[in-house]
Order: sequence, then C-alpha cells, then structure tokens
Amino acid sequence: MAVAVGYTGLLSGTASVVWRRVTFCLDPIRQCVSDSPPVITSSTMGLTTVSPSAVLPRITFTRVTVGTVLLVAVVFLQTDYARAQVGQQIGNINTGQTGQINQNINTGQQAGNLYTGTGNNAYYGVNLVPFGPENGDLEVAPGFLTSGQTIDLYQYFPFYGGLYNYTTISVNGYMAFATVLDQGPTINVGLETDWPRVQDPAMIAPYLCKQQVTQDQIPGLKTGVYFRLVLRQSLFGSGTSNNIQTEGAYQPSGFFGQTVSQACPGTPGSYIRCDANSDYFLEEMMRWLQEGVAGASMFRADAAVVVTWYNTASAISGRSDITNNELATYQVIWMTDQTARLSYVILNYDKLGFDAADFRMNSRSGRCRALFNGGNHTGLVDVDPTQPFKETPKVLAQRSGVPSMVRGRYMFRVDDVVRPGGCSNKTGGTYPMLIYPNIVNTLGEMTIDINAICLDPSKTYILMIQQRQTARCTILNPSIARCYIPRIYDWGTKTVYFQPQAGFADDDRTFVGYVYFVPPTMDPMRLEIGNAYDWFKNPLPSTVMPLTWYPRNFTNPDIDPATQHVPLWDESLYNVQLGLYVVGYKEAKDAALKKFNPQYRVLCRMATYANRNQMEYRFRPQEEMINLNQVEQWYLNDWERMHELYSYRVGFLKLAPLRGNDMPNQSPQLLSGLVSSPISLHFLWTTNNPEFQTTTYSVADSEARQAFVVKKATEMCNDWYDEDGALYNFIRDTETNASCPCIETQARMDLGRFMPHPRCSQEFRDISCPEMIGAENCYMSAQNVYGSYSGRHDNGQDSQFGNRFQTHYGQVCCYSKEGYLQQTTYQPVVKIIEDMFYNPGFPMRAYEFGSSPYLGQFEVPGMSAYYNDYMPYFLCCKFSKFRCQMFYWRRPSSSCQTYQPPAVGTIMGGGAVETIDNSKFIFNEPGVFTLLYVPKTENNPEVRVQVRLERYPNRKVDFSLLGHYMSQADLVQPTNVTVVTGVAIEATGTDRVVVTARGDTRRFRYRTNIIVGNLLRYFDTLRIQRYNGILIYVNNVQRGQPEIYVVLEEAEIGMKITESYALDIDRLSNYQESMGLLDVRLSVPPRYGVRPDGDNTRDQDIRIRYNLPRVSGLIRPFPDTTTGSLNEALSLADVNNEQYRQQIIQQYLIQGTGEPGRSYQQYGGQNNQNMPNDNMFLTSTDADKAFEVFPEVAMKNNPIYTVAPKYEQGVYRFQPKTGADIVQLLQMCRDLQLNQNIGMQPLQSQLTFQLGSLMCPDNPAMIISVCGDSVPCLNDYTLFNSEVLGQQIQDNWNSFTSDRAMEIRQYNSCGAINIEYPEYLTKTPAFSSGYLQGDVVRFGCFQTHWIHGDYEYKCSIQVDYNDPNRYRFEWNKGNQPWCRAKEIENYLTWLTAIASSLAIIMSVVLIFLSCWCIKQRRLREMGMSKMPRPRSASPQFAQANEAYEADINGNHKPFSQSSRASSPVNELRARGGGNQQQPQIAATNNSSFMGLNTSV
Repeated sequence: MAVAVGYTGLLSGTASVVWRRVTFCLDPIRQCVSDSPPVITSSTMGLTTVSPSAVLPRITFTRVTVGTVLLVAVVFLQTDYARAQVGQQIGNINTGQTGQINQNINTGQQAGNLYTGTGNNAYYGVNLVPFGPENGDLEVAPGFLTSGQTIDLYQYFPFYGGLYNYTTISVNGYMAFATVLDQGPTINVGLETDWPRVQDPAMIAPYLCKQQVTQDQIPGLKTGVYFRLVLRQSLFGSGTSNNIQTEGAYQPSGFFGQTVSQACPGTPGSYIRCDANSDYFLEEMMRWLQEGVAGASMFRADAAVVVTWYNTASAISGRSDITNNELATYQVIWMTDQTARLSYVILNYDKLGFDAADFRMNSRSGRCRALFNGGNHTGLVDVDPTQPFKETPKVLAQRSGVPSMVRGRYMFRVDDVVRPGGCSNKTGGTYPMLIYPNIVNTLGEMTIDINAICLDPSKTYILMIQQRQTARCTILNPSIARCYIPRIYDWGTKTVYFQPQAGFADDDRTFVGYVYFVPPTMDPMRLEIGNAYDWFKNPLPSTVMPLTWYPRNFTNPDIDPATQHVPLWDESLYNVQLGLYVVGYKEAKDAALKKFNPQYRVLCRMATYANRNQMEYRFRPQEEMINLNQVEQWYLNDWERMHELYSYRVGFLKLAPLRGNDMPNQSPQLLSGLVSSPISLHFLWTTNNPEFQTTTYSVADSEARQAFVVKKATEMCNDWYDEDGALYNFIRDTETNASCPCIETQARMDLGRFMPHPRCSQEFRDISCPEMIGAENCYMSAQNVYGSYSGRHDNGQDSQFGNRFQTHYGQVCCYSKEGYLQQTTYQPVVKIIEDMFYNPGFPMRAYEFGSSPYLGQFEVPGMSAYYNDYMPYFLCCKFSKFRCQMFYWRRPSSSCQTYQPPAVGTIMGGGAVETIDNSKFIFNEPGVFTLLYVPKTENNPEVRVQVRLERYPNRKVDFSLLGHYMSQADLVQPTNVTVVTGVAIEATGTDRVVVTARGDTRRFRYRTNIIVGNLLRYFDTLRIQRYNGILIYVNNVQRGQPEIYVVLEEAEIGMKITESYALDIDRLSNYQESMGLLDVRLSVPPRYGVRPDGDNTRDQDIRIRYNLPRVSGLIRPFPDTTTGSLNEALSLADVNNEQYRQQIIQQYLIQGTGEPGRSYQQYGGQNNQNMPNDNMFLTSTDADKAFEVFPEVAMKNNPIYTVAPKYEQGVYRFQPKTGADIVQLLQMCRDLQLNQNIGMQPLQSQLTFQLGSLMCPDNPAMIISVCGDSVPCLNDYTLFNSEVLGQQIQDNWNSFTSDRAMEIRQYNSCGAINIEYPEYLTKTPAFSSGYLQGDVVRFGCFQTHWIHGDYEYKCSIQVDYNDPNRYRFEWNKGNQPWCRAKEIENYLTWLTAIASSLAIIMSVVLIFLSCWCIKQRRLREMGMSKMPRPRSASPQFAQANEAYEADINGNHKPFSQSSRASSPVNELRARGGGNQQQPQIAATNNSSFMGLNTSV
C-alpha cells in the first residue's frame, strides 16, 4: 500500500504543507518503510491545494481541525485487505472514523496509529508533541529502564506540595521523586503501602504498571522512553524581552549535533533546549492549557519536562502481543513558571494496548493505573476516577478531558494537591470543580470559569450557590463553562454545585466546589484605582486618577467562543470597549416594601477605554487615567443631580463592557466586570452639576469647588447627625459587651473577641485606612457585638453571664505607640494640623464584615459600614469645618471601663504548657488529647478543641544515606519529646477546622494545612476567610502561612496557631525548610468564669449561681483546684511530673490514639464524664462526609511523623524525660565534652564516643550556658538538639509570661474627661493616656489666650464612706476649662478697672444720696410729729426770733409748750399761777440746742 502523508506542523499560524509519499508493507512477518521526496506542496494553513500533476488515483482527502492543529492527510489504499489490516493495527478503530466512546470528542478526529501524526516526525501520534532524537530527546539507557534514570531539571518544579529539581524516569510508566518498590507483579503506592516501613514515593504516573521495551530487534518497530527539558530563553538572560514567539512555525532540528558548550549556559545535559523553538513550544503549551483549564490564562510556562513512553509492552508480554500491536504510547508534559509557584501537567495517550502487566488478554495481575501520588501517605489522585476506567484503563486513550482539542488528553494543576482540569464524565459521588477566580466580590456581577462535567451544547447549565440564588452559565468549549455570578449579599465561603438543567432524571450534582464572597474592602481581585486615601480628600490631590486592570479579564460579549469556534487564546476574543461607571450606594426607604434597604444606582459613565488585546498584555496590566472633571454620560436628570445625588454618600467604580443601548437619565443594566473599593463621590458634586454652576463660584476655580464641597458636606453632616440621633443608642451594647481593652497587650492576647484591623494594623503590615491614621495598631471586634438582655425581668443578673444575641454593631480600638487607647474626646484638642495623625477608633453602627443575613440596612458587608460610619466621619471631620466633634458625639471611643481580660494559655515547643488558670508544667506523651472542652449550656455553645502530639524525629539522621546504609524504615527515628502537629476545632453549629503542620519535604511553599469541611483552603490572596460560625485569618508576613488565627464567633474563644515560631526560614541557611512543630495559644473570655490568676476558690459557687459550664482540658487539666500559682515559675520538678501525667492521660487522652502497645486505663471520672471521645482528626461531620474522597483528607487523618513498627516497641518505646533526667544527661555529656582524661585509652575512647554520639546533644556546655535556669530552654535545646529551637522557646516563653502578667491585670478607667473642648485649648501631655487611674491631665491655652476654669484633673478612686465596699473611679470635679484671647482679656481688664472706678464713685454718690434721703425722711418724720397739744403754764416770751417756733398763725413765740424744757421749777410755776412775768431770754443761733426737746 502507498500512502501520501501531508503535515502542516503542530502549531497554528501560516506554514507550508509538504506532502511525502510513504510506501510500506503490511505483513505479519515484516514491515518496511520508505520515504520519497515531496511531491505535493501547498501553503496558507486552512486552504489546501494540490498540484494537478501530482494527483494520485483514488485519493481520499481527510481534513481534521483539532483545537489549534490543522491536519491534512491524503491516504491511498490499494486493497480492502490492507484497509482492514490498518484498522486492526490501530486498535479496531476504523481509519478516518471518529472514536464514538465519548460523544464529546471532536468530530472528524483521526485515531492514532504508528504513522498518523502531525509534523515530519514519524514517531508520534495525533495527540503527541514532537519527540525523539531529532527533537532533542535523550533515550533512557537500557540499563536504567526498570529502576529508572534520574535526570537533573536545573530548576525547581513544584509537585504536590514539594519542590523537586530532579526526577527518575522508568519504563514502568512513572516519573518518581524517590525510590520505587517494584517487587511483585503490582507497583503499590499511596495509602495501600506499608509506609514508612516501605517506600511511598511521590510520582507522576501516566500508566503505572510493569512494562518493558522489547530488546528484540524487530524491523520497523521503534521503541523507547524519551525525555527532554525545555527552558525559556529569558531564564538565561537571552531572547526577547517577553520571549513570546507569535509568528512562524515550529522548526524541528537535530539537537545531538550541539556540543555541551553550545547548550544552555550552566546546564551541561544535552537533553536541554533553550532556544527560540523552546519559547515557541512553551507558548503553544500555554495555549493548550487555556483551552482546557480554568484560570490557566494567568500561568506563564518557563520550563517544561517532556517524557514519552513509545511502544512499551506489558512486562510479561510475548512476541504475539508485540506483533499484534498490544503496545502503549503516552506522554507527560510537566510545566512550571520561573518562581516555581504554579505547575501543570498535560497527559497525552496515543494508544494503550494492555490493561495490566500480564499476558495478552489477561489483566488479572499487575493492573495498570494512571495517577498522581503525593508520597508519604499525603494523598493520591486518579487521572480518571470513573467506572469505565476502573473496568479497563485503556479507555484513557479513547476518552478525553479536553474533547474540543483531541482524544486521549488530560490536564491537571499539580503544584499542590492535584486538581483536575478539563472536564470529566464522572456520574455519582463527588468530584472537585476547578473554579477561577474563586474569590468573588459581594457586589457580584462578575464571571467565573469552571472545569466540571464535559459540556453538551444542547443542554443548559447552572451553578447553584448554597443558600442563595443560582447563576446562569454559558459554554466556552466542552471543557470550560463561564458562570455569571449575581449580586450576593453575603460574606464567607459558599458551596456551589454545577449541573445541567435537563429535568430531574438527568440532573447530576456530582461536581462540587466553593467560592469565597468577600466585602469590597477586602477583595484582592478588585479594580485598582490608585491610593484609596486620595479619593477621600478635599480638594483631591489631582484631577486625574490611575486605573489599572488586566485586559485578559474581559472578553467581548458579542463573541460566543463555543458557537463561533473561537479559541480562548485568540486575541480577537479580548477586543472589547470598556466603560467606567460610577455606582452610588445608600440605605434608604423603599416605599413599596415599607422598609429601609440597600439601594444601588448607576450614576454616570466617566470614560470609555479600549481593552488592549495585544500579546504583550497577556501578563501585563493596562494602565489608564481617570479625568475626574469630566463625565461622559449622566444617568441622572438635572433635578436628581441637584438633590438625589447627595443621598448617595458612598459608591464605587465599575469597569464593564460597554452596552450600545445606554439611554440618558436611565440607569443601565451593567454587564459583568470589575469593581473598586468604596470611594467618596464628592468629586461628582462639582462636575456638570447644575447646582454648582448656578452659584457665584467659578467652575474653573479649584477653591470654589473646595468651598462648594465644604458647604454641601456641612449640610450632609448636619443631616446625618439628626438622622443618627433618631436611631437606637447602640453605644449601650458596644460599651457594655465589647468595651475596648485598656492596653494593646490585652487586645493582642484577647484572641476570641478582638482581631487586628485588616486595613489599619501593623500586625498585618497594612495601614492603608485613612480614617485611623496615626494609630500604631487598630483592633476590631472579631465578630458582631453581642447584645444582652437588659429588660426589667433580668432579675439583676450580670449581663456577661446572661442570654446574648447578635447585633449589627462593631467595635474599633486604636492604640498609640505606647500601647494606650486613643480617645475621640481628645482629638479636637490635640489636632493642630488639617491631617492630624491622631484619629482614634470609634464604634460602628454597621459592622465592617456585615451581619447575617447580609441583606438589610446596616448588614451589607463593607458598604453599610462606609455609608453609616466611615463616610459620616469624612463628611464631618475632613470635608466640613468645625464639625468633627459632632461626629464624635455620636461615635465616642470606648473607655474600657467595663472590659474584663480573658484567660489565656499556651502549649509550645516540646510540651511546655501554661494553662488558662495559671498552672505551668511540661507534658510529653504521644496521642490525641482534648485541649479544651466546654459543655453546652443555656448561654454558650459546646466547644471542642483537640491537639495531636507526636514524637519529634531525630534530626541527626542523614537522609542522604537512604539506599546506601539506611533503609526507608530508618529515616524517621523518634525522640523522647512530643510536639503538637495538629489542632482540630469545632463548636455547636460551626464547621470543623483542622490545622496541621505539613510533613517533611512538603513545607517549601505552605508550612501548614488549613482544612475546613475536609477541603484544603488557601490564604495566598485572601488572608481573612469566614465559614459557618468561624473566622480564620492568616498573618502572611512570613512566607508559608505559619501564623494562623481561628475565632469561634458565638463562643468568643480564639486560638493562635504558629508553625516553628513563625521563623523566617529563608534567613536560616542551615535549614532547608521549617521545623514542623506547632505552638498553640488559646483565649477564653470571662463569661465562662475562668479566673486567669488561678484563684478558683469560688469557682463552684459562681458556676452554680450563673449556670456556667465546667471548662477543662489539657489547657486546664485541674479545674477543681482551689488555689493558683500566680507568681510561681516553671521548675524542673514540673517537667513530666508523673502525678500530673497520669491524671492528664487518664482524663483527656482520646481512646485509641496513644502509642501502640501501651495500656491506658481510662475511667469515667468527673473530669471526662460526658466528654466526647471521638477523634476529630479521623471523623467527619455529616455535612463533610461527601468530601472524604478528596485527597487532602489524608493530610488531615494521618500523622506527619509516622514511624516504622520497630520504633514503637522495645528500647525505642517512648520514655518521658523528667527534669532530673535532663540535668543528669547534660552534666554527664558536659563531662564527656570537657574532661581531658576521658578517651585516653583506645577502648574507652570508642565507648565514650558511642555514648556521646548516641545519647548526648551537641555541645552540652553551650546548652547550660545559653539556657541558664530557663527550664523550657533546657528541655527543648537538649531533646531537640537544636540551638534555634532552644533559644526560640526561651524567648517566646518569657515573652508570653510577661505579656500574660500585663494582660490579666485589672486596669481601672475613668474614661475620657467629659467636658467641652473650645478653640485654642491644649492638653498636656498631648498623646498620653488620659483615662486610667493615676493619670493627670492639664489643660492650657496657646500664648494668645488665657486659661479659665479648672484645668487640672486627676483620675482617682472614689470610695463610698458609708459602704467601703462600694467605690468608683472618676475625675475630680471642676468647672469647664476655656480659653480667652489676650486682647479681649486686656480690654476686659481695662474695662473692669474703669467700671470699678466708676463703681466706686457711684458707690460714694449712692452712699451720700442714701444718707441724704435718710435725713430727709427723718425730717419728714419729725415734721409729722410736731402737731398742736395743750400748752404748759410757762410764761410767754416777749421777743420773737426766727429760731423760735411759730404758732399756727405764723407768729413767732419763744417756745412752744411742747418744746420747753421740763423741770421741777417750771412745774411748780405752772402749778402756782400762769400770769407771772419772766425775764426774757436772748435769742441763740445754736440750732442743735434750740431744736431739741430736753427734759430733766
């Protein structure tokens, strides 16, 4: 038969088609091949032309489009017998027909056989990349085929959590990273192996079973195992700037002709390629991944390993199997990026002629498998976990994970736990979806791509979201669906299910995944708009703002890739016009619903941008500018812009594809896009605003714009002040139930109630929040503030022990550099510049993380907080003038007057424990223990915390001796010290969280596993994640998530889990990875009645009175102890004290988890009565059992330091070391080290060396010198034989003890001084604490003013002397201090002096007038008293005088009868007669005499 074979090259583009005539003989005995020169040519891929002179008779044209591959073959068949023989050769699939095993396989796909291929390489099939010697491959040497040939990769490739720069390639169908035990007919890996007694190697095994490359020289049969390493030129500083080869075809060339010096620099292997063809090959592999794997468009391949098993036969196959083409050809392409963070594998199966390593048609022994094994019992993932594969593994060559591309191709992401890409036809059970991005903003209107079931264009698919509405999905290709997420009012992780909508009989809910819904303030995928602080300034620092996004995040909505057959890597798909929209947010009354609810409205379109779809923008962001003084299209009319616009206090920007039907003054429906973080909308107030244009200000004047914003902000601040004042006074709940800790140390250690603020904390090295600039660290409530019943039926119970309910409030506490609370009351006093770096935290009416059910007013995550709390702060304190104090009247900071510190305990290093009730000891024993158990009561949920203690391995063991002088069983040799390697946490109604340290050689990228609901969770980009009743956040300052915080929200119990003390391992040159041990810190709030000082005298009484639970566990092993040890240090007698050990083991060890062979007698004592005894590491909740099939479950279930059985018995059994044992060992080893007389005899020298090397730590004299009397240091330094671990536990133990002493102290607070703060008032000291007992605050005025009122205050205790047991803390009483300008003071002084002088004069005048008036009154009174009366018998005077009194007739008489002096003589005269003459008396001027009545 003669066959004309044409090829167009493997890759898309423009290439020449070269036709060759191949003549071969199909005969069972012989095969011959000949290749003639080209006879037919054509060009321009996609248009095939044949020269008329070269037309062959009976020529059949077959054109197949395979993804990016265009294959044109012309086959000339001479006889029907030959056609039948060819059909038999290719595995009973007719030539030119499509394999019908999978209906989704690309139509027209040609089945692979020996000579069907694309390109000029006759050795690869239709779905293989070029391989063989002419493509730079080396062949595995015959002597290494079975055991495997180890090759260098010259770069780290991540796989299943490990990093490898080598691999071992074997004919048995695997690429391994450790020694493979291939004894027996079956190669066992994974959990089936008896590891660690025998090997469980990590491997990539496309077809794992015993195989062979026939050594018979059969003519025409080419076999072998080929490999090559492809590196990008940029790794060696050569090539183009981006090394993107977009034009031209792949140019195969011989590679063995190169010398070593011409190969890639520093890589002497001749199997390495790093030329232009390498770059082109890597680009094409990236295109393949984009077509099959969701999210692969963000992956840049910089290195690839290509391994091809060509025509391998089963291990026990005979000649008949080979001659009947019962052979296998398959391929692995393993890729990674330069940083070794991402890694993908493409598996290509051309043909699989056998199912097992047995004889032909006998597949009972040595069954073949296709899998990825993590090694050391970390998990195993099958390539195809379906029933057809289980029945016959050969189905892999007939099915496909990317049906749109080619048959027999599967794609996986393998850098950590292996996740399948492409699609699957699995039915029933549970199959993990691959979702990108799996982080979605709560504002929604985004798209995500999904790998799940193989898609049928005739069906409709939906994505069901847990507890929320569904999302519609469209088909991009048979492997990838794109789902449009609606606006989801939620925060946290939601389980999603992908399924077709074809009636209940056809619905398949096998495919399960999860999506994180996050507030816009925390969204790592948000639209970048520059410095967020700049958007909240008036005036704005610039009229243009930056805008950044990645163009590959947007596709043209008018292009349907599935129906229009547009590949996902096609640049035209990303050619789209984008609009930048401003969306306003408010919480206002809905007249139809008669409620207040969140409301969104598109206000305007700022600008339009063209999405740059050029090749250089694949991994490069597009950067544009936003002109804030220009609005392209308003969706508000003039009246709405003058009135309605200001009701939207806050909003956000959204970049979305442009719609052609936008109407003015009508809010459009936006397509899916990217949204920004919340921003202030005050820049719109002066942009094309009729109200601003009609004022007297100049539109072009920036000062006028600023003044207009000030004016409107003042009005809005006043409106908010009135609006907020009409609401419930939530300060009652925040200050009563969530009062701020008095000092920062308390906030840092109160893990259950407070957490570092995600945007305002140097703990996370994120201080981007503009509303709290100036604080050293800010902390926020770790959950919604819980209110307590305070009605009239509370019977006087303490609120902290009563019934509680969740509110929508939050608390924020900010601390100064000295660690003291900053107070909002003092902010107007200490503020001396416009942007003052003293901005205290304040309580929140709307919790920043939202409130369940995240739907109504005050409940929307992020947006409610900005609308009700943050934007009023900017309106009153930043935009307005002299309105900040109004805001702080509504949002006063906490004064910590009701704060009670928690009880904090820890277990660290080699078993050093400080309990929550202040006991200290060192405990070592392998097994799973109850760390904390709180039974359920009326007021609190049940809480369970378990820890797994394992024997730490002996780090003196040299791993390099494996296979030489050491077996696999001897790699892990345990010591007599136990460490925490896992923590399991659960409470009533919450998800179960399991945190474990990763095993050895697995801690390069991630040092810990965080497993929630049997699913491994990642915190690379989203470090705060919320689950059912649990908040988890990670401090990623150090690489590898070594510091994990877990908060039980309702229980308010928090934990801090640290791996290897969160050390920066990169700086420790002697350590390739971290040490693999966990430290646990646990915080229990005072509502459980645990006294942190250890005084349990009244514990029973309080427990009964308030119905409190009995808190117990390893962190509080003796809850009924009545006395504590507040100031006692850890002593040597507390190291593995046998009395303590036995009590702890009997009461808190989980049954079946101790050391094998050891008998543990547990009894139903009081401590463990009714305490659950199931192992939380092995069991699952009912909701999580569906995910037990996922590979990460093995990481949760299995210990990380599993030892061989021989190390669990005999002399290797665990023997706890007491303090006396450690001291004795150190003294003995120090004597061996320092005694010069030891070792002088040969036999003695040998014995002492053996004793010292086996029993003693290195440099015991240094241990004694460094540790001194630090018991934790002596214990860990000696038993770990590590100076780093010894010093770390010494530092951490001392630090924890010191912090705990400060934390449990009761700080007495008077709160901030409750006075008014007028202008020009100063506070001394300005930033010091002004709320604690003993604090003294002095107020003063600037030099232009004088102080008035009482200006010195002291916080002190005030005792009720009637009842000395009643006291309070308050400031001394005084008058309001205030300031007066000196000019006014001087003016008033002169005015006072003048007024005083005038007052004196007026006083004199008034006195004179008063006296005169009195005199006149007396005169009048005397005049009234001179009325006529009978005269006496006195003689008449003849002479008249003016001084004399006048009679009634006006005649003057000497004296009246009434005015004469009365004397006895006169009386006698009167009695003697009245006519006697008397001598005249001369007149006198003595009026005082004449006018007085005298009598004797």
